[in-house]
Amino acid sequence: MSKTEPSVRIGKLLEAKVITRAELDAAVEAFIVNPQVGAFEIAPGYTVDLTAAVKADRHATATVKEPTAKSGSRRAAIRSALLLARLM
Repeated sequence: MSKTEPSVRIGKLLEAKVITRAELDAAVEAFIVNPQVGAFEIAPGYTVDLTAAVKADRHATATVKEPTAKSGSRRAAIRSALLLARLM
């Protein structure tokens, strides 16, 4: 996959083994630590806007804002939003 193809979803990069689960998990953690993180290099040469990705997903946005949401639910919602996100 071309590094310059912004229409590629993160989930497709994971399927193609261009990025690893560990890199995806690091992106989830980066968002949890700082929800305003913005651009994040998920793998060398591949950047995604974490904040925009979560905001674009209604379920993830609602889960992150829900004060009673459990940590695992938040992580799963963020991960799901990132898998659907496109590169910058």
